[in-house]
Amino acid sequence: MQASALTGIVILVLTYAMAVATFLLGGAPGMVAVYLGGTYALTALAALLFSRGILELVIGIDRDIAFFAVLRRITDPLLALVGPVTPAFLLPFAVALYGAFLFFFLKLFLFGDAYLGVPPLFIVLYLAIASAL
Repeated sequence: MQASALTGIVILVLTYAMAVATFLLGGAPGMVAVYLGGTYALTALAALLFSRGILELVIGIDRDIAFFAVLRRITDPLLALVGPVTPAFLLPFAVALYGAFLFFFLKLFLFGDAYLGVPPLFIVLYLAIASAL
């Protein structure tokens, strides 16, 4: 069964909604829950893709280990989501690692990184464009 990008979007939205709801139920203010929920959701999806890439590198892509089969089933829609911007020359394990990089960069672009002190990059880009005009 072929994974679809629409399923990847649904996984992305549900993960984000669950993360934001978790922070709101934990008592975080609304704006904090939005930023932290996005950071945690996109980091978790990037970690899943990174884990898949490393497992494919170490044990191969044709193994039928139960954990790996479940991981493939979860991450196939995410790979279908980033498929249009993925270079065709990458090996299968590198496709998952490239997808992890894209999700991590999307996290930096949309929500920044509080631990590293990186502001959301879309704000920096907007200010650079607005100041140039």
